[in-house]
Amino acid sequence: MTYNVDGVLPTGLVSGFDDGTNLLLSGPAMSGKRELLLSLLERGEADGDGSVIVTARDPAEEVANEYADAVGAEPRFLRIIDCVSTQSGSATNGDNTHYVSSPGDLTGMGIEFSEVARSAADAGVDRLRVGFDSLSPLLMYVDLQRLFRFLHVFTSQIQSQGWLGVFSVDPESHDDQTINTISQLFDGVVDVRLNDDGDREVRVRGVTDVPTEWTVVE
Repeated sequence: MTYNVDGVLPTGLVSGFDDGTNLLLSGPAMSGKRELLLSLLERGEADGDGSVIVTARDPAEEVANEYADAVGAEPRFLRIIDCVSTQSGSATNGDNTHYVSSPGDLTGMGIEFSEVARSAADAGVDRLRVGFDSLSPLLMYVDLQRLFRFLHVFTSQIQSQGWLGVFSVDPESHDDQTINTISQLFDGVVDVRLNDDGDREVRVRGVTDVPTEWTVVE
């Protein structure tokens, strides 16, 4: 089976991704990366897929509200791993939210992700779309080598379970070597940018025979 993305990415680029695919969603600030990431996750609601979101930028409540707005209904299965609210003192108790101490708490993220995976299995959800927004804050806390090891385990778990992973990163916040090193862990890259007219464009690399052309997202 594949994870359907019809209606999210422009027609003709790619209609779906194979089970166990990990994607790097790469684009500068204000390019609409998170909106696109949430759309790629939300598209699975119609197919009975569950969603997991790791947020290292904004509080879980804000992300959950955005996701619910995109779905337009009660999500089938949504879990959020919040890496920011504990620091700011805004963490609130909720069955669907798991908290870790900071974007540098990679061990905590791994533990909570394993817990979420168990809760999905208990709920009878075997297909998950996992979004990570974003890798860039993590690099303010940990060095590249440690992040690479963490992501290797994280993406391997997604691959072995046959899930879909989408990890956003801001390439303008890091040097080329850092982005190239991180990219090795992913099956493909979805690049996003704004063109001169302010329209969002995307292209797909790695999971297609050749990189696609930049195409406007309607």
